[in-house]
Amino acid sequence: MCRVTASTTPARVTADVCPGVGRPFAAADGSLVRLRPAGRPVSVTGLARLLDLVAGQPDPSIQLTSRAALQLRGLPDPLPPEAVAVVREAGLLPSTTHELVRNVVASPLSGLDGRGHADVRPLVVTLDRALCATPALSDLGGRFLFCVDDGRGDVAGEASDLGVVALPDGAAVVTAGSSGRGWRLPLERVVPMLVELAEEFVTRRARGESVWHVDELASPLGPAPTASSHQATVSHVAHRPLGAVGPHAVVGVPLGLLTRGHVAGLARVTDHVLVTPWRSLVVVDGAGGLTDLSEAGLVVDAGSPWARLHACTGLPGCRRSAIDTRAMASQLAPNLESAPAPGRPGADRTARPVHVSGCERRCGTPSTPFVDVLAPGSLDEALAIVRRADASARTYPTAAPTADPATPTTGATHPARPPASATRQERP
Repeated sequence: MCRVTASTTPARVTADVCPGVGRPFAAADGSLVRLRPAGRPVSVTGLARLLDLVAGQPDPSIQLTSRAALQLRGLPDPLPPEAVAVVREAGLLPSTTHELVRNVVASPLSGLDGRGHADVRPLVVTLDRALCATPALSDLGGRFLFCVDDGRGDVAGEASDLGVVALPDGAAVVTAGSSGRGWRLPLERVVPMLVELAEEFVTRRARGESVWHVDELASPLGPAPTASSHQATVSHVAHRPLGAVGPHAVVGVPLGLLTRGHVAGLARVTDHVLVTPWRSLVVVDGAGGLTDLSEAGLVVDAGSPWARLHACTGLPGCRRSAIDTRAMASQLAPNLESAPAPGRPGADRTARPVHVSGCERRCGTPSTPFVDVLAPGSLDEALAIVRRADASARTYPTAAPTADPATPTTGATHPARPPASATRQERP
């Protein structure tokens, strides 16, 4: 995959507007705030308190984002002190100066299911603390992303600026963007290396490189490499489990909108959850409560059509959107061919995610190949797009997608996201 440099990427002329508690984003339905768990558990009690903050909205919910973050919409700006206190008590605001840079995605089942090469949970906690404790990194920006993969390959395919992949021998490889450069290190040295690289990025940007991502730098980041990124290559896991995973559970959240009913179901089963970048939740010790979780409206079966459906915010929350994307997705659901679950006939053919977008920005697209449903004028039009894509997948089950994600065409099946510099970013 080609590396994008400053010479081929236009200088950024707009400011980073990624929202946070101290800097809400003004959306059509009020102010939007993004909360970053940074790969760490979130209490169910905290989720219930967050829903209290948006209780006055017509359809109160917490949005799950493609970077494993949480979003609240329709809030006042600035947030009243009592709202900030709720966020802080939920453990989602450990630093007011560094809240925007806590963009960490980690293997959500690490240390829970016996897979992977290392339990990366302690490393994630250490990284989060180190980011917040390093003054210079407050200028890192809200678009810069860290990904920590425990070696199973579930988040290694995300478009990160700095990545970590655990190795079988107790070491890890740190990677920088899509440059192919890497550094093999003992696990205990990984966080200092990530901080060093992030500080260099901030310094270089302050010297005039107007960039948001590592791949946009004019020359490679970091010291001479001691490894190449192919040494950290793992098979990217396209299948993400839903349902029981040992004593735990993974549940999908329809369209990534977590409601009070969902949270009430979670409260009957667990004390805390982990947010994934796939709009799902790891329910710790939740395998015995699948019935409660399903009855609460959460997705526990990979064969559910809701396991395929994605949508951007759409109308009325987004001024750019041409349609109510959530309403369209809800109409699609009962008519959508589900993805065959593991062990069922056809399980070797994965039905691709379906993403409904209200405009050409296509916010929040999946990181795997997806069916692009762009502002359809009717349910029939949307269904025709999906059925054509499904038929193509059946006819050519091993064909690599060829659509260019930078210039997508309505109805095309798109490949996984390109590097962070080229991909459509997570947007409010």
